[in-house]
Amino acid sequence: MTLYEMGTQYAVEVDNLQQMITACKERRRFAMRGGNHAEAQRQERLAELHAQQRNDLLRLSAWLRNYYDDEIQKGETHEEHQSCIA
Repeated sequence: MTLYEMGTQYAVEVDNLQQMITACKERRRFAMRGGNHAEAQRQERLAELHAQQRNDLLRLSAWLRNYYDDEIQKGETHEEHQSCIA
């Protein structure tokens, strides 16, 4: 798998995290309606955590797809980038 393909896969995972955020918000709403404030707070914290993960993954995905795609077009190899990362 190339780094560009990995970035593309991360973009798909961003969508999955968005679905998890939506589900947490829905469960929070149901918990609030049922008077379960502890569960509502837990779901709110989970939604915030997933949102942070989503944002981080979105940035990483964009970086991998754009930065490494540009470098590959210039003719540089993955191995050259690995040596820079290390």
